[in-house]
Amino acid sequence: MNFFRRWHAHHEFHHHFGHGHHGHHFGRHADGFAHLLMARVGAKLDLDSEQQRRFASWIEMIQNQRDAMKGMARGPELVGLIAGEQFPRESAQQLLDAKLDAVRAAGPGLIGAFAEFFDSLDNEQRQVLRFMMRRFSHSRRHGDVA
Repeated sequence: MNFFRRWHAHHEFHHHFGHGHHGHHFGRHADGFAHLLMARVGAKLDLDSEQQRRFASWIEMIQNQRDAMKGMARGPELVGLIAGEQFPRESAQQLLDAKLDAVRAAGPGLIGAFAEFFDSLDNEQRQVLRFMMRRFSHSRRHGDVA
């Protein structure tokens, strides 16, 4: 097995199981990760159907924003930027500004969706969520991805 195949196999294993230091969970398997996240959070917080709906709505909004930003790096606009002899800084800045404006415009919706979800939790569920966030934050600071 050549180096690239071995690396890819290693990356896929660790990416799927959430180990190692190969980036974030939102990769090619974003839909799978979203379902896993919803299932794990739903089970840990013992969410009812309305809370699950609100959480799923928030996750979907995050994925849409991620996809919009990801599209900037892979879109035809980027290809156009590097087609000439010199890099058009002003056009690149305008493209970035447009993408950032779209993210800013979606911000209140993201905040509102999370607020609806959070406000629907009871005190015990909020405590569990806080604990989960502290663990996640702690693991990210120490280089863990899980």
